[in-house]
Amino acid sequence: MATKRLRDTRNYSENVRNSILDRRETSLFKKAEELSILCDVEVAIIIFRSGKIQPITWKSTSLAQDVLKRYLSFIEFKRHEKLVTHEDYLQKKVDKKEEQISKLEKMNEAKEIEILFNQLVEGKSIDELDAREMKGDGSGIEPGPKEGNDVNVEDDGHSKDLD
Repeated sequence: MATKRLRDTRNYSENVRNSILDRRETSLFKKAEELSILCDVEVAIIIFRSGKIQPITWKSTSLAQDVLKRYLSFIEFKRHEKLVTHEDYLQKKVDKKEEQISKLEKMNEAKEIEILFNQLVEGKSIDELDAREMKGDGSGIEPGPKEGNDVNVEDDGHSKDLD
């Protein structure tokens, strides 16, 4: 959804500002209706216009009052219980990716050990084997990620190098 550039309406006449507000109210009410349907939640909107005593409510005044009363009846810590800050959300994503990288590193190390063991079984000498320099010996086996290298991780938790 593209964002529109907000215009400064302070210099407009009262009638123009009211017509802009009416259009934006209609758009806001439509989006609130979509949100309530898509997320199966109760939504109430209360708009206080300057110079007006009676607020504008959506869906109805009684529904808005009921929703507001239920919200205010919750104890404050329960209201903030499910509140997630952007920082917390991003930290959870970082932790999850770090866990995936750790699993991939362990899998990669296990594969390297398995390949080395198979080469030893095939008769290669221990002196000939070096896990970090195998790429150049023509065996076609790439070493695992070294410290500081980027690991290519897809959303499903698999590395492209392991598939």
